[in-house]
Amino acid sequence: MPHDPQPRTAARLDALDYLRGAAAFGIMAYHLASWEHGPQPADTVLGRVGIYGVSVFYILSGLTLQHVYADRMGTIRSVRGFFIRRGFRIFPLLWAVTLLAVALSQQPPDPADLALNLTGLFGFVAWDTYFSPGVWSIGNELVFYAMFPIIALAARRPWSLWVAGAVLGGVYLLFAFGILSASVPLSEQWSHYINPLGQAFLFFLGVLIGRLLGSVRLPRPAAHALLWGGVAAFVLLPTGAEQIDLVTGWNRLAFTALCAALVIAVYKMPVSLPRPLHVPLVTLGHISYAVYLLHPLVHEILERLGADVLPPALLIPLAMALTLAAAYLSYRCLEIPLNRLGRRLSGPGEQPGVPATAGPHG
Repeated sequence: MPHDPQPRTAARLDALDYLRGAAAFGIMAYHLASWEHGPQPADTVLGRVGIYGVSVFYILSGLTLQHVYADRMGTIRSVRGFFIRRGFRIFPLLWAVTLLAVALSQQPPDPADLALNLTGLFGFVAWDTYFSPGVWSIGNELVFYAMFPIIALAARRPWSLWVAGAVLGGVYLLFAFGILSASVPLSEQWSHYINPLGQAFLFFLGVLIGRLLGSVRLPRPAAHALLWGGVAAFVLLPTGAEQIDLVTGWNRLAFTALCAALVIAVYKMPVSLPRPLHVPLVTLGHISYAVYLLHPLVHEILERLGADVLPPALLIPLAMALTLAAAYLSYRCLEIPLNRLGRRLSGPGEQPGVPATAGPHG
């Protein structure tokens, strides 16, 4: 756990919320641009954000859970409380989105697939079976939650921490250099790409950052250099135009390192913004889970209502605005009350004001 004074800790967590919100907004922009203008090439900013925005979510998820729960995973009761809180955080909106997507599809779902989605088990056994874009990453997140108590215990001792890192890192390399083929389009290997075993190292990276750097002070100039150097490299690193180029071979390692650098820089560089900037940015972070899950459905509903006749220059901002409004309502009316209920049912333990992780988290 970090040993910084409380104001510095609060500022750092606010900064993580800013990043979480920016990632969710970037993924929404990527999807809407893809649906209205066609696929976004991998050598464009949006094309890269569309892939690695989810990776940032995973790293943030591991980091935040390490920050909050690392010293609370020692008993059955604490692990039970963790799962109750995470369940109340994830499932209500996941259920709502799944059922709305099924209703919009106008086709009866396979009962087994629906059951797997509503229970969250699809992430463990059928990760490519989901009813709305982006939900696959929530299945991954649920797998990571199941792994977290073990990872948290491993992180308490250097040898077990590095063993866990070697295992998960080895699997990550296997996917990047073996299971995924650079000569086959990503769309044809999607089931392999979204396999939670191939993504778990990103979550572990977040835990590792929190474990190793939680109490380390990074000089502000170094944090700025890491942040802006990482952003520049993320934008400018030469790659091919195909998405598969981003997630295979050395590019996979390079972009993973850049995502980790971005998270580290934001984590170690507390930002004190004026209220007119802080409030919308931290709010976007708070509603990021709903933004991530709701924007595909908002776009689909707009098209069903005839808004697809609008030019993209109007339809995209309209979809964004309605998504933000719907996400805020979801946060205030659904997520906050149920998060409070989850805390009451699970007992004491979670710090007030700690940002929830949900990967947009995808």
